Amino acid sequence: MSRSIASPSSLNPQLRASQLIVTLLIACAAPVAFAADWELNRDTEGVKVFTRPVAGSGIKEFKGVAEIPAPAERIVTFIRDSDHFKDWFPSTPESKLLDRQGAVSYQYSVMDAPWPVSDRDNVLRSVLERDPASGAIQINVTAAPDFYPEQTDRVRVRKARGFWRIEPLEKNRSRVTFSMHLEPGGGVPEWLSNARVVESPYEALINLRAAMRR
Repeated sequence: MSRSIASPSSLNPQLRASQLIVTLLIACAAPVAFAADWELNRDTEGVKVFTRPVAGSGIKEFKGVAEIPAPAERIVTFIRDSDHFKDWFPSTPESKLLDRQGAVSYQYSVMDAPWPVSDRDNVLRSVLERDPASGAIQINVTAAPDFYPEQTDRVRVRKARGFWRIEPLEKNRSRVTFSMHLEPGGGVPEWLSNARVVESPYEALINLRAAMRR
């Protein structure tokens, strides 16, 4: 015996309304599961640092924001100078450019770790994007661990993602946002990694601002 299936238009109006409410609640709740709210952890010397948990990771994501006294293009050129990245980025004794093809770059750098933890090194792929309407420039960064051979006595970082965003405010002033989530790997205690997620962006932005003033 065949069995007819009721069309949506034939359903009880109250039932249709209930289904609609459930659908809307699911749609509204979905983004919450993927991104936690940012928490302000430091606000000193014009630099704000926020952190938030990341699903499936014990390491927090950070976001540092500061105004820098320089035009956006000058800041971008400075940040992309991989060979001198070590001169201002905290706990980075070594850095160099591996390859650059237009907007896409590969950079190698070493992260100094306290004894007895082995130093970390990472290979980051960065892609430069521009917003013609606002003039904002963003450098999106992801780990590319297999682009460069692993080095002796160093643990390769295999998971990293983040960005630098430079927004022009006026002729010689820009807002810089630096955000990153990185898994150091190799058994580094989560408390040790999380201890640096506030200090690293803070020191980086302080150093960047000082370099631009010079």
